[in-house]
Amino acid sequence: MKKILVYFIIGFSLLSCKGQNEEFNDYISNFQEFKLPFLIDRRNTQYRLSTNEDYEIPANYIKKYICKDSTHCDYDQSKYRYTYGFKFKSKYTFVFLLKLTYGGKTCYDFDLIETLLIVYSKDGKIIDAKSVAKDNDCWQSSIWATEDSIRVQQIKVTELDDFDEINKELDCEIETKIYQIGDDGYINLIKTEPIKRGVLIFDKNIDDFILKQ
Repeated sequence: MKKILVYFIIGFSLLSCKGQNEEFNDYISNFQEFKLPFLIDRRNTQYRLSTNEDYEIPANYIKKYICKDSTHCDYDQSKYRYTYGFKFKSKYTFVFLLKLTYGGKTCYDFDLIETLLIVYSKDGKIIDAKSVAKDNDCWQSSIWATEDSIRVQQIKVTELDDFDEINKELDCEIETKIYQIGDDGYINLIKTEPIKRGVLIFDKNIDDFILKQ
């Protein structure tokens, strides 16, 4: 009788694990896979596609594979939207996805898009997660992902008085951070470069601001 009970528990555990892996694999399959090195910025075609509502992540996957715990989980879809982004596989599976927060009181938080970096174990457990970049009218980012590191350039508009004048040059701050995913799967900030001053100019060809060279 004891042997039967043990076999039943083992069998149930295996079926449960298989079901969990299938669900995680279904979630991960929605991300676009790219080989490293790879550039992610808002002028990237794939980035523009991933902001589309067709790429929206359903609430059940948000709770299970994005939120670390149910207490601190922004899954109210009237206030937030998460969309599938990109996946890369090394020792661990790590993904970039987008989180949009609707509304906001200032230019810096209005309709803010955050790029989240999440590292998963093979069975879909979150090892580590971090918001690494921000984009909206007052923020602009670019992410250069390689086998060795993830380099994030974050631009912050500091001149807001003439923001609506697209022919106006805008002062900005440029901060660069470099991350590495350790052997344990944790995301480590290994370097923060000194903040630099720069100027943004409007490029009509891409309908967006770029750094003045």
